[in-house]
Amino acid sequence: MSRPIKELLEITLENQQCFVGGLCGWLENLYRSNLIEFEEWDELQNYADNNKPSIYSSVDRFRHRNSDYWWKSGDITPRIKWIKKHIKKNA
Repeated sequence: MSRPIKELLEITLENQQCFVGGLCGWLENLYRSNLIEFEEWDELQNYADNNKPSIYSSVDRFRHRNSDYWWKSGDITPRIKWIKKHIKKNA
């Protein structure tokens, strides 16, 4: 059974050493490090895809339409902010 999204986001935040490049890579490294199960990784990926950052404006979407990144690659700060926001939303 999968843990709640809030708990999975907290695990993500507690394991910043797993961050590489972007949120997807971070989540994948959590799975590869056996910190989350495959089903939890899949659930987190789906959650992120369904909750793209609101600052992701139409201009940004157009500019990054061929990119897998919502924020600048390698910058953990906006990702931490997004995770903390969604931990609160899922409290």
